[in-house]
Amino acid sequence: MEAILITGVTGNVGSHVLYELLFDFYTQKKNQSVFVVIRKNKEKTGIQRLYDEVFLPELIPQKIKSFYEQYLEDHIHVLEGDIGDFDIPKKAGNQLTVYHLAASVNLGKGLKAKKEIAQTNYKKTKQFFEIIKRRTKKLVFVSTAFSRGDIEGVITDDYHGEEEFKFRNFYEEFKMKIEKEVLQFAVDNNFECTVARPSVISGRLLDAPKYVTNSYIVFYAIGAFFSKMKSLYKDIGRVRIVLNPEGGLNIVPVDYVAKAIVRSADLKEKQINITLTKNVAIKYLLTMMFEKCGIGGLEFVTEEPKDKSSIEALFYKTVGGQLASYATSKKHQFESKLVRNLLKDIEEPDMTSVFKEMYDFAHNINFDNTNINPVIG
Repeated sequence: MEAILITGVTGNVGSHVLYELLFDFYTQKKNQSVFVVIRKNKEKTGIQRLYDEVFLPELIPQKIKSFYEQYLEDHIHVLEGDIGDFDIPKKAGNQLTVYHLAASVNLGKGLKAKKEIAQTNYKKTKQFFEIIKRRTKKLVFVSTAFSRGDIEGVITDDYHGEEEFKFRNFYEEFKMKIEKEVLQFAVDNNFECTVARPSVISGRLLDAPKYVTNSYIVFYAIGAFFSKMKSLYKDIGRVRIVLNPEGGLNIVPVDYVAKAIVRSADLKEKQINITLTKNVAIKYLLTMMFEKCGIGGLEFVTEEPKDKSSIEALFYKTVGGQLASYATSKKHQFESKLVRNLLKDIEEPDMTSVFKEMYDFAHNINFDNTNINPVIG
């Protein structure tokens, strides 16, 4: 029996991988089972979390609305547990296709962040590999396009041939460490493995309803911060944002990423960057966000200000402190040839042309899907 196992399904990309699989089952008349590992919490069981966090009315893609409930009942099985401590039932068989997405995305640089990343993204992930090693045919291990660290120029899919890395945080460092180990672990245990690396995730662009995502973080978090400041203070004054004037951010729609991850199960290549060939200029995206917030005092600087205003100090202490190292990254672009071949039937999105509309949507719902009204569908 061939079946599918997914971790991280309550996360943004993981939920969209599940949507994509359900759509494939329906359109291709497949009868596969999907086992999802979900941790219960104090308030909810794993099954309750699946319904409450993944299958929200405002989040479900239109293309699966007519059949997803029946397919959930017939094909989806929740394995309640932690990624380092769960049981795979016998009925799952020994030819699993595994999509491992569960991870902490803490970009902090302190000891607390290091402990969290080392525990979840390294120690528990190694425990996960031990659980699946005798049951797996193919593992798609989802990492990050930023595990290469801060480098200049054209970035290819092969990260492991490099020897020097300038990591911006523990998240990148431990992702690279586990990437290398999992590929060797796959060889040692006789299963195939592809490391799939998405860059910065945005809302949907391919599947309706567009622009929705279940997590408005990273660049959205900058807008959310200043939107809140604008609501609290009448006069924001000057805001100085540190960046590389030539810098760009590689932003990829979550549904584009999910399609690439699902298809990576059939790849022979061991590494693939799920990126676009063009970045969005950081100057442009910040300008759009500040205009939407109604803040006119935006200034771009090449060094973090020493004489910060109270709002600037709060920004750099919180979201700005984690994201400044990306805004100041060296000028680069991703080659993206392999992912374009994998998704050759899908037109590559032009993120710069749609960024304003995508961001405006998030701003208008105050970065909270419960504010989508009327409920979509």
